Amino acid sequence: MKPPTTAPQGQGPGADQASLPALSPEFLARRSSLFLSIGFMYSSYYMCRYNWNVANKAIGDAFHFSNRELGWVGTASFWSYAVGQLVNGPIIDRVGGKRAILIGAAGTILFNLLLAFGTNFHVLAYFIAVWGLNGYFQAFGASSLVKVNSNWLRRQERGIFTGIFGFMIQLGRWATTAFGGWLLVRYPWPAAFIVPPAVTLIIAVLTWIVVADNPEDLGFPPVEPGAEKSHHASPLDALRLVISTRPLWFIAGAYFCTGVVRHGLDQWYAKYLQEVHHLPTDSWTFQLTSFGIPVAAVCGSFFAGFLSDRVFASRRAPAAAVMYFGQLAVLLVFVRVSGPILSGVLLMAAQFFVNGPHSLLGGAAAMDFGGRKSAGSAAGMIDFFQYVGAGLTGFGLGYILDTVGWSGWGGSLTGFALLGALLMCAIWKVTPARAH
Repeated sequence: MKPPTTAPQGQGPGADQASLPALSPEFLARRSSLFLSIGFMYSSYYMCRYNWNVANKAIGDAFHFSNRELGWVGTASFWSYAVGQLVNGPIIDRVGGKRAILIGAAGTILFNLLLAFGTNFHVLAYFIAVWGLNGYFQAFGASSLVKVNSNWLRRQERGIFTGIFGFMIQLGRWATTAFGGWLLVRYPWPAAFIVPPAVTLIIAVLTWIVVADNPEDLGFPPVEPGAEKSHHASPLDALRLVISTRPLWFIAGAYFCTGVVRHGLDQWYAKYLQEVHHLPTDSWTFQLTSFGIPVAAVCGSFFAGFLSDRVFASRRAPAAAVMYFGQLAVLLVFVRVSGPILSGVLLMAAQFFVNGPHSLLGGAAAMDFGGRKSAGSAAGMIDFFQYVGAGLTGFGLGYILDTVGWSGWGGSLTGFALLGALLMCAIWKVTPARAH
């Protein structure tokens, strides 16, 4: 298999998109039901991941874990997720996104329930091991979603659709943060790891019934004529293609920066609001912030997708660069302000700019450069770097918080926002030279 080359704007596959035949109403209706199912499937993954962020203070208080010790639990999850992205990407390209996302669902249900049993174990190693294994199975989610979407979406649709899927998956994040906060005030902390996997199980059954890997599996033609069905890709060929695609390394580097900033905020903001501003998790300010953060993230996904598809002719790097510079500006303001309401507003603004490149690079760019055959491997490679960076925010930020306090939190993230912007500027004009 020859690796894809790159070309400046106007010379890639986007130039041929306008000549493609219109998609039939029957196809669009079937695709909509499929997208709803698999979107909510991955949304439920978020419920089984972000429950740790809202419950970590309660767990730390129950077992007298320090921030650094709690951070190691997060790091174990992130780095297991990173390894899972590399290992699972070629597997997903081989078995198909539908089967892979259900495998991951089964694993995350199991290990969430096992973490709930952690109330019987006062050993940090138990939480590290269980949540680390949960991270591995969580790694089936994003790449499986990208794999299925690459088969059902044309290139000029992908930027906008990453915004739509961003909205759906953020519902899971909001549900586990807001509803989880409500649960923690009324029930012991294990409830936050019992309710989300129950929801995931229900949606997994729906996904098994509704989702198909390829349009051809349901009797429809491919969305881009001449494209080969995706699930016969050789894992070795998929990896070879991804590794030899130079722009993916710049995207992966920027995604490393996204991992630091995004998870540096996500993992610690609930504890920040509780410790610095003394907000109970069922208070209006905490709940509104928890609601506003995923809303802002969704808006960021849509905005980045619109910029990419409509302003920059389906180039992902320029839109991502704009968003990285935006998050840098917000972080610089955040480190100089105080007060629960203003802090909440700035946390929302940061998520707007952080989630734009997160959904755009991990979704649309992976589909663009990986193609139908290797989208899972491309997404896996990119997301691997995100979660290597995310792992640093566990023990690393935990150490900073235990050493210098919350004053070192936001400032430690600013350099990564700047580096992400510079990496995207370096490939500003690059697009895939052909679809594959």
